[in-house]
Amino acid sequence: MDEDPGAGRSQAARWFSSDIAGAEGPWGWRLDVVTLLAVIGESSVAEHAQTITASIFCLFPRIIPAPQAFLKPSRPLRLPETTAKMTGVYSGVVLDTVGFFANIIHPLDEMQPFAFRVLEITHTDRNNAGGVEVPQSPVNKSNILSQIRSNGKTLVNSPHAPSAQLYRPPSDSPDQTTTDTSAKTSGFNSNGDVEAGPIQGVTRRATVREKMQDFVAYPTLVNTSGRPAIPATLYSPVHILSVFSVILTGAIIGLAAHYQDGTAIVSVSLVSLASSVVGWASWWKPILMNRSHTNKVPAGDVVIRTREGAFLLIKCTEEVARELYSGTEECEYHVSGRAYRVLMGLGTCLLMVSVILLGNCKWYPQIFIGVSYITLNGLYWAMGLLPKKLFWDLGRYSINDITPKIAKGADQVTSPDPREGVKSFTRTLWYTIRETKRTAWVNRSGAAPDTPQWRMWLAEAEEAAKSGNAGWGAVARKDEIMKMSDSEVNKITSDEERARDAAEQAAPAIEVQSHNRHQGEYSGTL
Repeated sequence: MDEDPGAGRSQAARWFSSDIAGAEGPWGWRLDVVTLLAVIGESSVAEHAQTITASIFCLFPRIIPAPQAFLKPSRPLRLPETTAKMTGVYSGVVLDTVGFFANIIHPLDEMQPFAFRVLEITHTDRNNAGGVEVPQSPVNKSNILSQIRSNGKTLVNSPHAPSAQLYRPPSDSPDQTTTDTSAKTSGFNSNGDVEAGPIQGVTRRATVREKMQDFVAYPTLVNTSGRPAIPATLYSPVHILSVFSVILTGAIIGLAAHYQDGTAIVSVSLVSLASSVVGWASWWKPILMNRSHTNKVPAGDVVIRTREGAFLLIKCTEEVARELYSGTEECEYHVSGRAYRVLMGLGTCLLMVSVILLGNCKWYPQIFIGVSYITLNGLYWAMGLLPKKLFWDLGRYSINDITPKIAKGADQVTSPDPREGVKSFTRTLWYTIRETKRTAWVNRSGAAPDTPQWRMWLAEAEEAAKSGNAGWGAVARKDEIMKMSDSEVNKITSDEERARDAAEQAAPAIEVQSHNRHQGEYSGTL
């Protein structure tokens, strides 16, 4: 019988020995490949890298498949965007991308070619709309608990709460004087402009779930008036998986202690500590752009055109448009750039040491570690199949589909008419013009060719939309105009003066377009 190699070693030394009896599997088998399992699955983890680090759960020590997915030389400053032509109907803004959170509310890749939808997006709580600080009723702030409870939201169903309807730009009317008077009474003077910010409403206490969710996103009890942020939802799949990973890590350490495997305990502890270090370095929160002044502004309605010819009309206020569409969605980190590089270096060292130790664990801890990494890899892959709206709390906005019945089914055959009943780009464009009652945004966004024929068609389409002629034959009229020569069109339109577009002086003539961040610095994060 072979002598046990660890017979003369101390009890402490046997905890870190992998050549003693019981350390190897049957017939001398070992699972040194467990070190490879620890770093496989980088693409699945990278897809959720920013989502994982968007809450305090990223600080939990736990094992994560492919932790090297977090070891990046730099951090993203902006959230990934989706390529589409976005145009402000009244603001004049023209951009080539749609923001990350806007694409979660209405996924553009789910829209069929030549489809058409109209959505109304408003703030659920007008007290927190647009980052404008609204005066609140005095409350007792003698302790921290009262400060937390004072962070309430509007009771929409209350008779004293402001209406949740979409506010449009005010018109010059005698009622404006009354509005100014009421504003002075409430302590908030908007100069008669409802776009300047919300009026004070009756507030309610935040629920326990809301308090916990706010603490997870930003663990501070200070109520600041900074730019609004969208937190990760409390029951996000990422949070659930993080808690499961913590429990699994504790089970691995407990099993390693049962088999007296000190190498497994140290290796799992180091890789868990590395995940906390890199999580701290990448810990961030999303911040949205809002209005810094209370001057009068046009409505924030925007039209989004996809490459497949689908149109999406968003009816919203300027506050919503700044937050979701025309503004920038940035990342605010909890540590500085220099501290980030230091923590990345520390995390890299911890990861390298832990990978070396994982290959020297005993047989049964190696089996448990390998099965754990395989399970986590499968769960992270499955999490990529879930809709992104499950990961973020978008309860800040109220979304209603108000697509007119006459405009539904734009991506389908609606009648036997070979022109007006068949789906086409022209028909969908007419549907959008009929709802906006404007065509200037078409010219600014390049949705139609800039030729005399198309300019004539757009002029007639705008006239039909303003006159309420919903049954105007857009496709048939377009075919007729396209048969006309430039000279014939010029004879008809030469005496017509081009209507002035008020949006021309509301935005720069040429916008600074952002690069395509659909893949992002994390290779398709979020």
